[in-house]
Amino acid sequence: MAKFINVAAINGMIMERGEEPLDEALRQFNEAAAVLDGTGVDLVVTCETMMMRQPAGTGEDINDPGPRLTAYSEFAKRNKCVVAGVSRIILDGKPRQSILYYGHDGELLGMYHKTFPTPQAIAKGTVPGDGAVVVDTPAGKLGGILCFDLNFDELRDEYIALAPDILCFSSYYNGGCVKNNWAVRTGAFMASALKDGCSEIIDPLGRCLNISTYYKRVAQARINLDRFVMHAAENADKFPDIRRKYKNSVLIDEDSPLAFAVLYSCSDEFTALDIAKEYGLLSLEDYFADCRKLRSSKL
Repeated sequence: MAKFINVAAINGMIMERGEEPLDEALRQFNEAAAVLDGTGVDLVVTCETMMMRQPAGTGEDINDPGPRLTAYSEFAKRNKCVVAGVSRIILDGKPRQSILYYGHDGELLGMYHKTFPTPQAIAKGTVPGDGAVVVDTPAGKLGGILCFDLNFDELRDEYIALAPDILCFSSYYNGGCVKNNWAVRTGAFMASALKDGCSEIIDPLGRCLNISTYYKRVAQARINLDRFVMHAAENADKFPDIRRKYKNSVLIDEDSPLAFAVLYSCSDEFTALDIAKEYGLLSLEDYFADCRKLRSSKL
């Protein structure tokens, strides 16, 4: 059944020489919060710049939250939404770079710890995380990516197996077309909270739905999480019959150059997976798995 949610990704701004005051990160979050308060937002993702002026090796305590974690929790509770908030934290005595997910009552739903801190961060004491994590939230199944993580395909492949609804990418660097690759290969939306006016919401076909600018520092989009991602092969011939029967109750979004498609349920009566089962549609990963098995059988 259709599950529409409103997603926002806040961009971060930093000075060329890093001369921000100690409270700059929190000031920027509060400015964005003032814009988003009461607007019906369901998921807010913050930028990695929220760690500015948090020295490596330091961090907030999840059991005794400091100003960043408190601000995330209070915003989530005030707006009955989910916040994917970035902070350095100290966990079991070890410093981490983390995304913390806060729910409708301001409670901590789960955490993702940066799997691939930079060599410089590790040299200063940052402890790497254990890999991909998907957290079930009212805004869907959320996966985290922090900055340098985006360079490592093995982490992406872990998320392919975990099948998140939304990847929360928080970063100082933009990531370029690699972001689009992650969205396409995981079949997930991506909420990219980036620095310097370029946060983006990306769909499962790798297309930008909205982007922030210098004049509008929050990227926002309304997305439908009830989707079935597939390759056109083995499936496309069935699309006309689906459209004839279900008309505007479904949306089949095709990207011909990519040869991928996403079927969305726009109804409260059935899911995209229901339609896929009815017509024998093959998911993207199942199709690729069959191709691998066929190749192996011929070697």
